[in-house]
Amino acid sequence: MLTSLLPGFRHFRTPFALGVLFAFQVWILIGDYVPSRSEAQGFIERVYVLGGVAGSAAVTAAISFLLYLVGDIIRLSSNQMMRILWRLKFPQVAPHRFATLSAQSKAALFEFASTAFKARKDKGTASDEDFRKLRDEIVLEFTEVRMGLIANHLDVYLEHDRFDAEADFRLNVGFYSVSLWPLLAWFWTPWTLLGVFASVVLFGNGLKALRDANEILVQAIVSRIVPSRVYLDEADRDLPRPSGSVTIGPRRSAR
Repeated sequence: MLTSLLPGFRHFRTPFALGVLFAFQVWILIGDYVPSRSEAQGFIERVYVLGGVAGSAAVTAAISFLLYLVGDIIRLSSNQMMRILWRLKFPQVAPHRFATLSAQSKAALFEFASTAFKARKDKGTASDEDFRKLRDEIVLEFTEVRMGLIANHLDVYLEHDRFDAEADFRLNVGFYSVSLWPLLAWFWTPWTLLGVFASVVLFGNGLKALRDANEILVQAIVSRIVPSRVYLDEADRDLPRPSGSVTIGPRRSAR
């Protein structure tokens, strides 16, 4: 029962935390302008009345749902996050810190990709650039690899999903919490600016969890637990053609 509930809780946690984080920052900005129950008029007064009629449990459930909805809207995937960072040119400062694949994973994928060029490698017609290009194409297949794990190796997928959910949570909370500390510094005390370092550390931990999640996908490919389509297409080029095969080429014009 817990095994079936945990993945759902992991995917609920990130949007809800982002919704709370967003709502807290909005409250810091406009909290003084929200009237109290005794001062409320018009629509705000009706909201207070509705809360009194529905009860605290219903109000808590409604607010939780709204926070989850807001968080799900502003949530960014790891790919979207990395595209934003590349536009801000952060990875150019420290490429190894912003990498989504560890050095071990890159080396394993490079070695695996080179085996697709076995015949051509022996003939000297394949280069390291060809291996790197195929490695990058295999990385783009990670979504298909996940689907393959779900279909045939659910236990491996659940381990990957655990790291991926941790990465999703830490990356998003670290990213969106950066703006919290300047707000607190403006409305409270400048010492809260030190919290920026906590956001940076949390974001770095998210990148590490993402590398761990991708490590599982890399090992699934390298161990041939899940076949790589682009790898097989490249390796098939080394297979000898049947003797009766016909090569169709461009037809010359009779003119």
